[in-house]
Amino acid sequence: MIMKWSSWGGIVVVLGSEFLIRSIFLPKHANEIHVRNAIIIEWLILFLLLLFWIPRVEKKSLESIGFGRFKWRHLWMGILVFALATVALIISGIVLEANGLEPIRSLQSVLKTYSFFTLFGLFLTGTTLEEIFYRGYLIERSGVLLGRRWLAGLVSWIAFTLVHLKFFGLGPTIDVSILSAALVLLYLKEKSIWPCIVAHGINNVLSYLVFPILM
Repeated sequence: MIMKWSSWGGIVVVLGSEFLIRSIFLPKHANEIHVRNAIIIEWLILFLLLLFWIPRVEKKSLESIGFGRFKWRHLWMGILVFALATVALIISGIVLEANGLEPIRSLQSVLKTYSFFTLFGLFLTGTTLEEIFYRGYLIERSGVLLGRRWLAGLVSWIAFTLVHLKFFGLGPTIDVSILSAALVLLYLKEKSIWPCIVAHGINNVLSYLVFPILM
């Protein structure tokens, strides 16, 4: 009973804060200050989760959310999944543009107006915080409550996709759903957050640090 209560509580905190932050701190035409404030609040919630909620309330270790030992296979698995997701995103971009929708690369025009400090914050947040929230924590705790890991994966995929909708728009969010599906499948297969961090990290290095500078 305590385990279920604490799991429900953690999920409500994680998902509730993520959607609330985007409703309050990220308006439709968010400027750089809005983005920075949202990042800071997200990291405060992450520290609360990792340093208090999981060890003190749930009385579990970080291994319970996929933070096990790093293995070299996690590196090449992450690279492989990133490559496959990139191919899927290229195809998705073509289909979206053919139907009058903008693909995720259209967001580069906004990102290039941000400072390096903000872009690095977005890179770090997407690479680590989002993987801890949506893959490690959400899948593991939803799996306990629902009794089916595939259902937990579905919850993670839907939540990660929808949380981007308001700020990204429909076309880019469809692209996000593809990346989200790839990361969920990777986590379910490896039961580790590390390959997901690798795959998401490569994607975010290019999206937030390389492409904005090149453009």
